[in-house]
Amino acid sequence: MIGPGGILFDLDGVIFQGNSLIPGSKEALRALRCAKIPFRFITNTTRLTKNNLVKILCNMGLDVDSNDVFAAPHAAVEYCKLKGYNKILLVVPDKKMCDDFSAFKLVKNNPDAVVLGDMGDLFTFELLNKLFRIIINGVELVALHKNRFWAPKDELTLDLGAFISALEYSSNKPAVIMGKPNANLFQLATFSWNVSKSSIYVVGDDLDADIHGAQNAGMKSILVKTGKFRENNLKSSKIVPDYIINSIADLEGLVQFN
Repeated sequence: MIGPGGILFDLDGVIFQGNSLIPGSKEALRALRCAKIPFRFITNTTRLTKNNLVKILCNMGLDVDSNDVFAAPHAAVEYCKLKGYNKILLVVPDKKMCDDFSAFKLVKNNPDAVVLGDMGDLFTFELLNKLFRIIINGVELVALHKNRFWAPKDELTLDLGAFISALEYSSNKPAVIMGKPNANLFQLATFSWNVSKSSIYVVGDDLDADIHGAQNAGMKSILVKTGKFRENNLKSSKIVPDYIINSIADLEGLVQFN
C-alpha cells in the first residue's frame, strides 16, 4: 500500500476512452476526495479548451471543475510570457482556445513564435510547408506536446509528435516542448499542494509521456493497462514504472485511504 501526498491523472486512456468513463473512475476519485488526498488531471490534449473538456467530463458523470484540469496550453502561455513574445501564430483545431492566449496578439504572418497543437486530419502538406518556412526564418516553434500516438477509440492514431519531428528535421531547429513528459507541466500542476515531489504519484497509460514524465519531475509513477498501453512497449522499454495496475479500478487496492 502507498500513502500519496497527491495524485496526477492522465485523462484519455486512464479516466475515459472514447465517449465513456473507464470503469472504476468515479469510485477512485470519490475515495480520494473522502481521504482528502489532492488530485488533478494533466493532459496534453490540444483539441479541446479546458472549459469544453470539463463539460465533457461532467457529461460523463464526473464531478470536476476547471481547477481540476491542467493542460499543456496553459504551460505554453506562461512560457511565451516569460520569453516576452507579443505576436503568436496559434495553430490549434479549436479556435475557442484563442481565449487562453488573449494576452497576445494572434497573427497569421510574422509571428514571434508558432504555438502548434495536434491538428489531426487538418494537417496538410500546405500547412506544414507554411510552418517550415516561418520557422526556418528564425521563429521559435512551441509544441504543446510531442506524443507519438494516441488511442481515440480502439485503434492507435498518429499524434502531434510525428509532425513536430518533421518540422524539427526539415528546419534543423529543435522545438520547445510544453506538455508531458516535460517536467514543468507536472511541477506547475502541483505547485499549490505544498507536498514533496517524491510523495506525488502520476497515473498514466503512456510510458513516454506519463511514466517518464513523472520520473523527470522527481515523482512516482503508476502505469495502467488501459488506453494506449501495449504489452510489447512495456517489455521493450527501458522506462520502468514504480507500480503497474490493470486499470484505475485497481487504484483502491494500492492506495491507503485511511
